[in-house]
Amino acid sequence: MECHKNRLKEFKMCTKLKELIGLTPEDILNKYWNPKRNTYPIDIAKILYQMKIRVLPYDFSKYDDDNLENRILGAMIADETDLALLYRNSETKNRNRYTLAHELAHCCLAHLEEESMPYIELRHDGSVTDTREIEANIFAGELLIPITELRGVLSMEYLNMLPKVTDLAKKFAVSTNVMKGRLRHLKIPYIDEYGCKIFCLE
Repeated sequence: MECHKNRLKEFKMCTKLKELIGLTPEDILNKYWNPKRNTYPIDIAKILYQMKIRVLPYDFSKYDDDNLENRILGAMIADETDLALLYRNSETKNRNRYTLAHELAHCCLAHLEEESMPYIELRHDGSVTDTREIEANIFAGELLIPITELRGVLSMEYLNMLPKVTDLAKKFAVSTNVMKGRLRHLKIPYIDEYGCKIFCLE
């Protein structure tokens, strides 16, 4: 992360972005959420408010093309002094929570494509293959489904049995796909929405 900071010193950038670069999900949760932890679902809107980051609903449908699998879900917009995260106003609450966490991840991970302002980053629907998008997804999962809280739920409610992904998704207010991605990343076995046992051993 130090190399990112050195590179970013070379040009004028958003002061708020400078404050965010290098923060981990754990840093954010400990400082802006609940120091005692074990509280979920994570209120990403409250966290962003405390971080003094503007959050705005937006109608991205005007930019949709014929490929409905590649719709814009959210955006991060920054100039020299201000930073705002936008989410698609027609999506579900859980999906928008994830979009905001995903866009915050790009800020903290210094995923800047251009050394100029204003800087705009877009989150699209559909499959993810870009390394930065994968990193942002992992970061968002760690923020909304912290390992400490997740393991606490598993030890208290699912001792010696596989958890149902739908139950966990509901507890943490995320989609089943987001929860499955988090469990696969942690190699935690679970029962999917169809009742199949998934062991995530790869």
